[in-house]
Amino acid sequence: MLKRITPKEIEENWDKYKANIKKAFEATEGGTLIMSDSKKDFYKYIYNRLVNPFQNSMTLWVEGEENYVVLTQLQKCSFTGKKTLVLNACTRTKDVDKETVAERYLDMFKTLSKFAVHNKCVGIYMYSDLDYYAKRVEETRELTNAVTRYQFYFPLK
Repeated sequence: MLKRITPKEIEENWDKYKANIKKAFEATEGGTLIMSDSKKDFYKYIYNRLVNPFQNSMTLWVEGEENYVVLTQLQKCSFTGKKTLVLNACTRTKDVDKETVAERYLDMFKTLSKFAVHNKCVGIYMYSDLDYYAKRVEETRELTNAVTRYQFYFPLK
């Protein structure tokens, strides 16, 4: 079951969580491009947001024996004022069988949907280059009412 990690747990185990977050960002080429070659320490920024007791917009989640790690952020559109839950980074940290993968995906969707509704979000948005998620969305379209959109990133040098 996906569970929310508390600021205290993050402070006590930051090195482990940082490694898992880094793995999630680096799971795809796009994540590596966006997070690399920057003078800004993104992980310090993420840490400060996660342990700040006065903010609730960024959340770290893990599943079971930390087989999965998910970093989410609540965002409010400056044009419409509507909120969405953005999955900034999500990955499996350990290999599991296909049946477990399917169960975890549905559990993750249910848990994050409940959290998003509680926070008055109109939807969940995810960035990923992994074909796995595209297949999962297609397989669960009736349950999730997912709308398929594409996002393109053009790095400029």
